[in-house]
Amino acid sequence: MDGQMDGQTDRKTGHTPWERLGNKFTLGLRTRTEAEWLPFDDAFGDAGRRQDQMTERDWLFDNRHDETFAALDGSEEAGAEVRDMVIAHLAGHHGTAPEAPRPGMHPLEAAARMVPEDLLLLKSRPRKDDDGLLDWTLVAAALAFPAHWVLAEKMGRPLAGIHEPVPHYGERLETPMDRFFTNMKTGPISHRWNWSVMTSHRLFTPHRSRRTPLAPGAGIDEIFIRMESQTLRKLPGSGMILFTIRTYAEPLSRWAGLPGAVASLLEMLDGMTPEMRDYKGFAMYEDALRAFVAR
Repeated sequence: MDGQMDGQTDRKTGHTPWERLGNKFTLGLRTRTEAEWLPFDDAFGDAGRRQDQMTERDWLFDNRHDETFAALDGSEEAGAEVRDMVIAHLAGHHGTAPEAPRPGMHPLEAAARMVPEDLLLLKSRPRKDDDGLLDWTLVAAALAFPAHWVLAEKMGRPLAGIHEPVPHYGERLETPMDRFFTNMKTGPISHRWNWSVMTSHRLFTPHRSRRTPLAPGAGIDEIFIRMESQTLRKLPGSGMILFTIRTYAEPLSRWAGLPGAVASLLEMLDGMTPEMRDYKGFAMYEDALRAFVAR
């Protein structure tokens, strides 16, 4: 499942992103090589999307900085480590040399202006429970494309606090996630895909309460599958963990020609718990899905 998710592959295999990934609430991690860490190519074959996203990212950092970048004191050294790693990766694996960062800019923001990925740094701290695990708290983030979470509300919080609105996180994923972070070694890069359904192609969507339901009679061309290609790696110098997110928004109509594709999405959503369906905003696009399947 790691790697490209282009439309040709989907049509040849008959598999959609949601069928490949399923709705199981697991980490679903795979190993990614250094050369694959921050891919230059677009996972869906859109040659212009990389530059479009980087242009939008620069505008957001310049005009909505307080909403898209935050850093606690003491994160500069790890940010510089990330910046140098990104520069080395771009030069060594993609043959590109990014522009020099602006004077005085936090190095994590400088790194984020070089790639389409969002970049987040998490630092460990002891926890009260005597279980051998650590809490991993968000100490710096260049987050231009948030999926319904406000950066200022998450700064300094551990993983459980960051994922607080996610249904079933506490009972199903909190301990495995904390254990994975605590046991992570320097060197390996872990990768996973995440998917969700949206009623807009916009990537800067921090406020869940502002989600827009589809108008009555709307079709599936107004529904989008948001895909996040995420990586995790432990920094060799600071020991912090770097979380990267590259985001895509593809219209659901891209897969409408695949027999049973939209029906499989509807079936998967119907099979989720009421809490998860509410979290995913199912009611906002349910009528459009059912109308298409019933045709």
